[in-house]
Amino acid sequence: MKSKKAFMLGAAMAASCFVSAFALAEQTPQTLSSEAIKQAVDKALKSGGKLDAKNVSSNLKQKLHAAKTGQSKAVTQVATSAPFNTVVGELKKPSQAQLQSAAVAAFEPLFPTLDINTLYTISGVTQGEEFAYHFNLPQNARVQVQLVNQSAGSDMSLTLFQDDGQGNLSVVGSSDAAGTADEYLNGVLPAGDYYWYMVANTASNSQFSFGVAVDSNIDAYEPNDTAQTAFVLPDSMNKVTGNLDNAGDVDYFDFKAVRGQSVSMYLAGDENGSRNQWIFDRFDGINWITVPAGSTSTYPSVTPGTTVKVRVRANPAVAQDPTQQYQLSLGSTPRLNTHDVKGDNIVRVPVSEMPLATQTGRTLNWTTQWSDSTGAPLLGITPVLRVDNHFIDLNYRWVDYTATTNSAGASSASANIGTCFGDYHTVINDSSTGVPYTWDTTYNQGGWRIELAEFPGVGVGGDNVQYVSLGHICTQNIIH
Repeated sequence: MKSKKAFMLGAAMAASCFVSAFALAEQTPQTLSSEAIKQAVDKALKSGGKLDAKNVSSNLKQKLHAAKTGQSKAVTQVATSAPFNTVVGELKKPSQAQLQSAAVAAFEPLFPTLDINTLYTISGVTQGEEFAYHFNLPQNARVQVQLVNQSAGSDMSLTLFQDDGQGNLSVVGSSDAAGTADEYLNGVLPAGDYYWYMVANTASNSQFSFGVAVDSNIDAYEPNDTAQTAFVLPDSMNKVTGNLDNAGDVDYFDFKAVRGQSVSMYLAGDENGSRNQWIFDRFDGINWITVPAGSTSTYPSVTPGTTVKVRVRANPAVAQDPTQQYQLSLGSTPRLNTHDVKGDNIVRVPVSEMPLATQTGRTLNWTTQWSDSTGAPLLGITPVLRVDNHFIDLNYRWVDYTATTNSAGASSASANIGTCFGDYHTVINDSSTGVPYTWDTTYNQGGWRIELAEFPGVGVGGDNVQYVSLGHICTQNIIH
């Protein structure tokens, strides 16, 4: 049994950490990169066999050429962020159903449809011929569009178009390496409809293969593979759940300290110890500095408008598992300004019997108020009241009760901790009502603490004083 001494916390702990609960609209790419070396998806494509290729009709050629010269453009998706005063929940990877809803069932492609993750071959190609085919991405994915295995003496070019669902085209990327060099387009694409467009610059009864390798195991923040394409988090406390698609993937994130407030960061894995999958770095303006696993890092104050940059990369010493997800916290350092936890109306067990700071029969009513280091309120963060209402042994058995802060940075909630059978029995003499009564009372000893769901070390209770003592009153009966 834990000690019966009362534990009172005089103030909330100051900590170099923070949390977030804001969502952003998904940032989607408008172009893919053309690279000679495969980087995006390195996987074998199944064989689709040879195609009886059909040349592109003259009217569709005109449509494709108009799109290439910018005379026709698809409606593209615009990335926007959630307003500062709008609570939209924790940043998370979207569900499969949400991603698949982007596909339009009634869509009629301009060109024949082929499968993804399949390599097709066209032979008997002559100079000047043009070929176009359609593929659909049912959900956001990292792709590698490729044209490979050209016959000697051939020179093919590759362009990828996006269709907005109404036959309007825009160029996503193009590759035109010299001679028989392979053509690759790498990057992340939103769900939708796309066209390979391939032109024989030089060919004489030639042959080539083409396809698209697709990896849908990406998070909601791609493409953020470079410092220039970093995913920008809003002016608040932010927590994101992401993954690395492969061993070469790197995820970059930015946070702008608009008020010059303290900025903190932290990277966690899951409860099974996946944190060693990743290396977490912050940028000091010159160099990338590794933040040790399990540690937070804080800039106590920065010049207003400073952008803090971080990245998550693969640990080369560990075999990568793209299904593992990291938890990144980046944003304003939180400050717990006030908190209050009160029980319901009971006759208190006296300190002489057992020093129990908070006492209740069934319900704990609790409030908090949070701000950043400048005093600006923190909206949408999730304080957690953790309650163990019955200390049985040296192990805690916390039950969590969550709340969400409003635009004033305040939260207010109630926690029903249930009924109990008391380990302890006492008789209490009480005359607080003006009439003396004797109460036969049974109760249990427990404790509570306040944390932030998204970040360790902030709130009430810590390594030194782990909890505030709690008395759970099980029964009270007047015997005199």
